[in-house]
Amino acid sequence: MNGVFIDSNIILNHLRNDKKSTNILKKIQNREIKGYINQIVLSEVLYTYMKYVTKEESYVLKKNPEKIKNIEIRDVIDLFNVFKFLNFNENILSLVGKVISAYGLLPNDALIAATCKHYGIKNIATFDKDFKRVEFLNVWKP
Repeated sequence: MNGVFIDSNIILNHLRNDKKSTNILKKIQNREIKGYINQIVLSEVLYTYMKYVTKEESYVLKKNPEKIKNIEIRDVIDLFNVFKFLNFNENILSLVGKVISAYGLLPNDALIAATCKHYGIKNIATFDKDFKRVEFLNVWKP
């Protein structure tokens, strides 16, 4: 599969006005490259964004649903329309443990790497150096 998997830190840095991250997203939006994500990236971006805009820790937000309700999140969700979502399945589940053991990744990163392996994606755009340990991924550092 051609294209590049986009890690959550690229999207989050774009939201913080990082030009390098924004340039990658513009290339995806302009269909110069195909951008892939999974549900892990969606969750990490929304979770981090909520904490960032409220300046609250997750345990505070969990106890204050009204704060969550008041977060303007539509624009962030609209960002995801430019990506192709890769669905989780049993094959990815069978790879996760192997990826954790082989590369020492934490679960979310292991799910991302396993997703890439399953779908044949060789490129990942990320600032996370842990992915450099994954021999089947080529890390694009913006």
